[in-house]
Amino acid sequence: RKNRMVRMEMAKRCLRLGVGGHSLKRLSSLLVAGLFFSWLGYGYAADGLSPRHAAEQWEEIAKLRLQAARGHELQSERKREGAFRLSDVPSTAGDALDLAGDEKYSASDDYQKASKHWEKAAKAFRAAGDPDKAKDALENAAIALDAARRALREGAEFYKLAEEQFDSVNNLERKIMALKKSARNIERLMEMK
Repeated sequence: RKNRMVRMEMAKRCLRLGVGGHSLKRLSSLLVAGLFFSWLGYGYAADGLSPRHAAEQWEEIAKLRLQAARGHELQSERKREGAFRLSDVPSTAGDALDLAGDEKYSASDDYQKASKHWEKAAKAFRAAGDPDKAKDALENAAIALDAARRALREGAEFYKLAEEQFDSVNNLERKIMALKKSARNIERLMEMK
């Protein structure tokens, strides 16, 4: 009953001010739009960041993740090269190939995280009103995701080579671990598609 009286009083005031039903709808639409646009930047404002600053931070984090992924790739190549130098000692070569596969897996993980950070940067750039930077960030996200897939495939190959080395010296425990890691990489690849 009280709400009804409040609504009637507001309607009387609106009529006195010359605000009719159509104008009232327009006014409420503008109010809703204003609230929506203020909410759009709220996620950044809550952190004390402008959308532009948030985008730049996500971009920086993505670049750092890419550097880490490239470091894992370099380590993987060193381990793989070491495995071929040790090819006359199959168990040691198998261990080196297994470690090379682990480095590829770590690289893939960092590439995937970089891709997600690029997507966050793109969203923030869009909120900051910079569609060109948003597009560039989305392209970088796609490139990082492709690199993650490639690293997983290469890691699975290293695990298969390690499995062959462990098989040649009848090290069943290490062979099984290499097979499981190879399967994990392939499963993760399937999940990414």
